[in-house]
Amino acid sequence: MPPPTPLARLLAAISAAASSPADLRRLSHRVLSPSAPLPPLRCLNTLLMALARHRMFPDMESLASRMPARNLRTYTTLINAYCLAGDIPAAKQHLTSLLHAGLAPDSYAYTSFVLGYCRAGMLTHACRVFVLMPLRGCLRTAFTYTALLHGLLGAGMVREAMAVFVGMRADSCAPDTHVYATMVHGLCEAGRTEEAEVLLEEAMSNGFEPNIVVYNALIDGYCNAGEMEHALKVFEGMDGNRCSPNVRTYTELIHGLCKSGKVERAMVLFSRMVEAGLEPNVVTYTALIQGQCNEGHLQCAFRLLHLMETNGLVPNDWTFSVLIDALCKREKVEEAQLFLGSLVKKGVKVNEVVYTSLIDGLCKTGKIDAADELMQKMISEGFVPDAHSYSSLIDGLCRQKKLSQATLMLEDMMEKGIQASPVTYTIIIDELVREVGSEGPKKIFDKMIATGINPDIVTYTVFVRSYCEEGRMEDAESMIVQMVDRGVFPNLVTYNTLIRGYANLGLVSQAFSTFEVMVGKGWKPNEDSYTVLLRLVVKKSSSDNSVDIWKIADMKDLQVLLEDITERQLPLAADIYSCFIRCLCRVDRLEEAKHFFMGMQNANLTPSEDVYTSIIDCCCRLKILTDALTLLDSMTKSGYLPHLESYRIIISSLCEGGNFRTAKEVFGDLLLKESNYDEIVWKILIYGLLQKGSVAEFSSLLSVMKEHGYQPSNTINAMITGVQLNIVAFLCTVKQQILMDYFHLWHQHRAQSSQAQYRHSSLRTRGHASGQAHGHADGHQARASRTIDEAWNILFDRNMD
Repeated sequence: MPPPTPLARLLAAISAAASSPADLRRLSHRVLSPSAPLPPLRCLNTLLMALARHRMFPDMESLASRMPARNLRTYTTLINAYCLAGDIPAAKQHLTSLLHAGLAPDSYAYTSFVLGYCRAGMLTHACRVFVLMPLRGCLRTAFTYTALLHGLLGAGMVREAMAVFVGMRADSCAPDTHVYATMVHGLCEAGRTEEAEVLLEEAMSNGFEPNIVVYNALIDGYCNAGEMEHALKVFEGMDGNRCSPNVRTYTELIHGLCKSGKVERAMVLFSRMVEAGLEPNVVTYTALIQGQCNEGHLQCAFRLLHLMETNGLVPNDWTFSVLIDALCKREKVEEAQLFLGSLVKKGVKVNEVVYTSLIDGLCKTGKIDAADELMQKMISEGFVPDAHSYSSLIDGLCRQKKLSQATLMLEDMMEKGIQASPVTYTIIIDELVREVGSEGPKKIFDKMIATGINPDIVTYTVFVRSYCEEGRMEDAESMIVQMVDRGVFPNLVTYNTLIRGYANLGLVSQAFSTFEVMVGKGWKPNEDSYTVLLRLVVKKSSSDNSVDIWKIADMKDLQVLLEDITERQLPLAADIYSCFIRCLCRVDRLEEAKHFFMGMQNANLTPSEDVYTSIIDCCCRLKILTDALTLLDSMTKSGYLPHLESYRIIISSLCEGGNFRTAKEVFGDLLLKESNYDEIVWKILIYGLLQKGSVAEFSSLLSVMKEHGYQPSNTINAMITGVQLNIVAFLCTVKQQILMDYFHLWHQHRAQSSQAQYRHSSLRTRGHASGQAHGHADGHQARASRTIDEAWNILFDRNMD
């Protein structure tokens, strides 16, 4: 085989050095050395492209200036590099040089400018270049379209993007993977997921095979919109289209499920992810930790933290902030402070994000002084508090009715050059409204606008609430008009506030009309919406707001509300039933909830997962286990995964009632479902049985799991051992007390026996021996002997249940 030519050797050297900026720089210096012969233009262009990938602009310019000749590829490489970096003026200079050299820009050069203008937010300029291309004889490629579509969609110009996309075929340019991925992702980001899926189906019917980028875009869109069932449906269809999910796919779904309060389904997906040979990353674990924290399962969250660290991953600021925030929200501020201290001892570099989380937690629990001390410590370590840190302190002061101090802190914050956010102003406005009414915060509201900070929906809703509480409904409606004129639109909270305002005044027609407007604008009523309307139907005055209306409303009132809303022909049939069932279950009105559950089924409406969970939880709380088991079976047949909490209550209740056989059957049925076995061990076996001292039942059910192939991880084994040791210590303490009680009784029996023997001896001496006296003495001796035997059995665990 002949040796490689000098050209081939040089190209190989450039390729080898391309991954390292330092190696590229050394190679560039050698190539440009005066003593070295100048390589061919092809090699120089290859080296220029390698330098461009690393954005080594000085080296690029040095190389370009030494090149004896430049061709179109040289200029387009320079133009593209500067456009990608957002340096449009530098790109234009090289375009001018290109034209002076008598060359004409090609599609690649024009596309670079389209991309550069889009990245700089100069969409008008990007569109001009796009329109100019065919006039200059340059074909627009799929890459050109992708660049413009990405820019338009990123700016929220969905209609314009759709027009450009539709025009592709007329331009004889077929959409490729990147075009479809861009369109799907952009539509999803704009909340138009259904259109995105229709577009994808159309593409697939034309022979397009979506790749992982397209699927992830669609799944991401559904997750962001909270439409998890649609996201999971897309996920399940991936394998059928020969596309395997990757780490990002699983992580997006896990994050979405956790945000939707479905952390157990997220844990099941986590198991599938690991079984598929994919390694969860920091984002995956942190999403699960946040999900467990949101559900109140702090021990599970810390278990995941330990598992994460065991697998060699380093938690980030988000991870620590989530845990500290969760501890603070449950008023475990001391534990949060200890956790922060442990991080520092481990050498973890705690930054302002983590500090701010603890400051916020301290403020919410009323520990303003401690929060202020922590902020000073944060400053002493070189961190600069941001608007969020100050907002937390201001909120804490307002909660303690220290409005003047809060206002001074706002001024101090602004003097230090820290820009206040709408949240900061809204906190003070809210407190002013509560203390002095709707007219009180006008001055600070005007100041907020004067400083260039636009009030957000929360700010406006504070004023709407104040007007409603004062009975000034016209002013409330006027404020709605004002906010819409400024581009801020009412949300669910705003509408509920208006409905409550009309309801408190007894204005039934206006309350229901506002409800209709809310639904017409696409807002789905929540529990608060129906509660306000139910209170109106029951005709309770605002002074009765402390009473939970769902506890006192009779079936007639509930039926009237149901009919009132149904007659308005709003698309809320399933939603009404679901809300009624959830609210009634919350106050343990099981029979009424079952009535609406049956009504829902009779109306051919499918109960949601939340409906099943609510009614099963209610049955469990009321210890009506037969109904709970029936509903569990029905829920499973409907394709839902029952919560482990429901299983925990049922299994532990059955064990406590001595019905271990049924408990074992229920547990066996659970294992046949797709579950995260570590979650089952932790939430059902450890928390539901072992911690309550049901050691035998725990061991038996753990054996059942092992028969199904489950092997506890080291983390789970350590937890089991820890709980068992605690139980042993507890039982030893209990047994010690029992032994003391038994020996105390033995001494009593012994003393009584001695007295009886003494009396018997005296009687015999007097010639009045009595069989009864013998009986008393023998009885005391027998009891004393039995007492010692029982104590001995306890000490050595003999015959213990």
